[in-house]
Amino acid sequence: NLKGIEIVSQDDDFVYVKGSAGENWHEFVVWCIDNDFGGIENLSLIPGNVGTAPIQNIGAYGVELKDVFYELEAWDIDKEQVVTFDRNECQFGYRESVFKRAEKDRWIIKSVVFKLSKNPILKMEYGDIQKRLAERNIVHPGIADISEAVCTIRQSKLPDPKVLGNAGSFFKNPVIQKVLYQNLLA
Repeated sequence: NLKGIEIVSQDDDFVYVKGSAGENWHEFVVWCIDNDFGGIENLSLIPGNVGTAPIQNIGAYGVELKDVFYELEAWDIDKEQVVTFDRNECQFGYRESVFKRAEKDRWIIKSVVFKLSKNPILKMEYGDIQKRLAERNIVHPGIADISEAVCTIRQSKLPDPKVLGNAGSFFKNPVIQKVLYQNLLA
């Protein structure tokens, strides 16, 4: 439930933004967009909080959290101390991290620092994003336009989490017994 967003440091090209673990992920994305900090606009409307984002290495529409991740602070439950993890120590993979595997149930993430761009390179390769921008006659989009396109696409595919709770979408299909599969089809 830790709250807070702050700029840790910045230079001419990048800004390092720290989000506390309890901050709503989408609201964090909106805050960054409102401040013209790019890099996470494609991750708009993903359910969850800032602290859970690195566990899953969330990703959408050509961007993964690891692309903008700088470091995080976590509480070591076993040793009762705060530890800082850099990108390599998180062992990010496709929707994976050390926090889901070897170190599962050992850490409580307190905050995450993101390296965001003051001059973002927009990720618009996905056809749905291009289609949405074209529908709105946007030729030179900004990060807010990309976020709006992503939100519209996600809202067309998934129920509103405020109305019907959901975990967004992910592509690690579970393996189940044939009987259970057939029951789901019935």
